[in-house]
Amino acid sequence: MKNLIYIIIGTIFFMSSCVKFPNSRPGTTTDGLKIAENFDWKTIETKTVSSTGVFSVVNQDGDTIASNLPAGEYNLYVGKGSVLTIVASSANLDISTKAISTPSTGTKTRVYFPCENKYATVMFEDLFPYSGDKDMNDVVFGLNIEYDLDKNARVVAINFNIEPRAVGSTQTYIGIGANFTGMAVQVSKVARSSTDYPGISNNHSDLAPIYNVDPKTGYYNPVNPSDQLNADYKVAPFTGNFRSFFVSPPTYTPFINVFNIGTSTLSKKFTAKVSLNSVIAYNSFTFLDVYNVNKVNISIYAAFENKSKEVHFKGQLPSKYFNLATFEPTGRTDFSSAYDNWVWAIMSDKSVRHPLETVRINNAYPDFALWVSTQNRTNWYGSKVLDSLFTKINFTYFD
Repeated sequence: MKNLIYIIIGTIFFMSSCVKFPNSRPGTTTDGLKIAENFDWKTIETKTVSSTGVFSVVNQDGDTIASNLPAGEYNLYVGKGSVLTIVASSANLDISTKAISTPSTGTKTRVYFPCENKYATVMFEDLFPYSGDKDMNDVVFGLNIEYDLDKNARVVAINFNIEPRAVGSTQTYIGIGANFTGMAVQVSKVARSSTDYPGISNNHSDLAPIYNVDPKTGYYNPVNPSDQLNADYKVAPFTGNFRSFFVSPPTYTPFINVFNIGTSTLSKKFTAKVSLNSVIAYNSFTFLDVYNVNKVNISIYAAFENKSKEVHFKGQLPSKYFNLATFEPTGRTDFSSAYDNWVWAIMSDKSVRHPLETVRINNAYPDFALWVSTQNRTNWYGSKVLDSLFTKINFTYFD
């Protein structure tokens, strides 16, 4: 009996240590980090490349950034400090409606982010507008983007490749998606596919907790006709129940892959292929960049419990679904950063490990504090404290 009491007390202590409580004042923190108001929180930048013939682009590591681009000039989003090299290529330019392919390899005309077959790392905190515990592991996934181009360098589809990695949130439902702002375009359909989860192309039930979509055979429209009053055709929902993409989870699992003790859980990678109602030149697209009414800016975001509680990257705009009332207690005009300029969304251009539960990201990565204070470093993941990071599964990390 005595041992049972000790087990119960220990379990209560363990669980209480995992529950996330907001700071008393929305948007405030107490760790002493000095972050400038204009700090943009990105480890990516644009680099311009051009050629008079069909060409591909590789970086200093030999990774493909773009393949078989028609002659012209392009603005590519790459990790800060990347060195790009142009490689001449031969392509079949007779294809007018589909991505170009080389006769020998079948390689499509594509622009990649961060590069071909590799992932950036996206991390969210869920207690918006409160700062939370800064472990940045409430939602973690790998992100790879492929822009399919036609012979005129216009984007015919955008493939968002998602690798779910962790959930450190106690929220029941978690949605992720892309928001398209600026130029007047609409998301016409989203087609999901997965080698790990073949049924995803027709089974859209995971979206239901947050999004009301119009299911079709092999794809879905972003909104349901019965929801026209609240419809936002600029949003491409990827999932409304992020936990459902982990292998055989219970109905509700508060924490997945945020402890190095206990059970670790594999996940099911998937692709969301987004089609727009207009075929637009690649150079008219931006990614997590400054808003431009004449561009199509792509922003990745997370929604918690319902579609109105959106968490965005620094400087990005919300969708029509966003409920401004959730942010009003902060008194801020910039809903994407807190009083101390901390944020709820961080992305690395590399595939990096995420912090363990309650371990602040600036403690897990010693260069993080220097990165946000000096503003002249290209990354924050150069050094790490391995004991503070999730290590039970290797999600093809860059180091």
